[in-house]
Amino acid sequence: MNQLLLALLIFLFLMLLVFASVALNERRKRVKLLKKLKKKSQEGKQPPIDRSKLLARALSLIKEGIVVMDPYGRVIFTNRFARELLGIDEKDIGKFFYQAIKDFDVVSMINEAFNESYRVWQEKKIKDSYVQVIFGSDMDEKVLLLIDQTPMKKYETLKKDFIANASHELKTPLAAMKISLETLEETCKENTKALKYISKAQERVNYMEQLIEDLITLSLLESTNLTLKLEKVKILPLIKEILNNVSELLSQKRIQLSIKIPEDAEVCADEKLLHAILKNLIENAIKYNREGGKIEISFKQLKNEDEIKVCDTGYGIPKSHLPFIFERFYRVERSRSRKSGGTGLGLSIVKLATEKLGGKVEVESQEGRGSCFSIYLPKRCDIITTDL
Repeated sequence: MNQLLLALLIFLFLMLLVFASVALNERRKRVKLLKKLKKKSQEGKQPPIDRSKLLARALSLIKEGIVVMDPYGRVIFTNRFARELLGIDEKDIGKFFYQAIKDFDVVSMINEAFNESYRVWQEKKIKDSYVQVIFGSDMDEKVLLLIDQTPMKKYETLKKDFIANASHELKTPLAAMKISLETLEETCKENTKALKYISKAQERVNYMEQLIEDLITLSLLESTNLTLKLEKVKILPLIKEILNNVSELLSQKRIQLSIKIPEDAEVCADEKLLHAILKNLIENAIKYNREGGKIEISFKQLKNEDEIKVCDTGYGIPKSHLPFIFERFYRVERSRSRKSGGTGLGLSIVKLATEKLGGKVEVESQEGRGSCFSIYLPKRCDIITTDL
């Protein structure tokens, strides 16, 4: 009995040793596996990214200038484009903006707007670049942003030059066509059918002539080096001259005129531009008027500006079209516009010329009842230049 009990104890002890050995072996395997996984994760882990350095590198690649200043005006960051444009050296970081920035005009701009929250200067030429300058400020820092507009400026210049050159080149063959058609008209006096076709051709040549003149006028108005010397211009003689040139069309449509302008009425303007504005407004008031309609041209002196108003009793302009009528080649009704001989550029010229004179144009219209165009020009006569 004792021997049997001893044998059982020995067996249990051996089984315990076996289980202990297996458990220890499994534990070693788990520890080894965990060490292996930890080593792999450490090998695959990348060093921490310096986000500020990465952002600075990205900002240096963009074609926009950025200058960041602290609340006191000390430069704390610049990118490459800003440094090249404003002559800032990398050693200037930490200096005040008026010490770091070498362009006097930009320093003056920042100085003027330093205590403002936001200011935009539309365009400025710095070195060989045209830039839009934006200055923003808040509680923590002040930021100067320079947006490069040189490619757009070059494109606009090329476009204007092309339009101007093409328009001038087209004038010569059109003049030859006009003379040829007048000669044919004299030759074919007795041929009614031929005269009909010659008349249609003359209408198209006249339309092309007007279109070219309008394109040349627009090109001149869009010129970046246009300088205007404003002076006192009497309005009534200009209006009489324009009405004299369209007298035939007035009598054809039996339009009644009402001119409410004093003899001594005058405005501050460039005479050629004012003539172009009034000519287009009066011609439109005739072309888009009804048979037997009315046109009223009036003048009013306001506190800081003078108002010239041209009203008609024509077809009017639908409300949905009003925001677009000053765009080039925009026509409310294409068939009616072509029939009347309009080029679609008249109101564009009116708006641009008025803005060049420092004024604004407004329109009121009711479909089926007529339209009123009001030109507001400042009283002050000065020299206006668009040269950048």
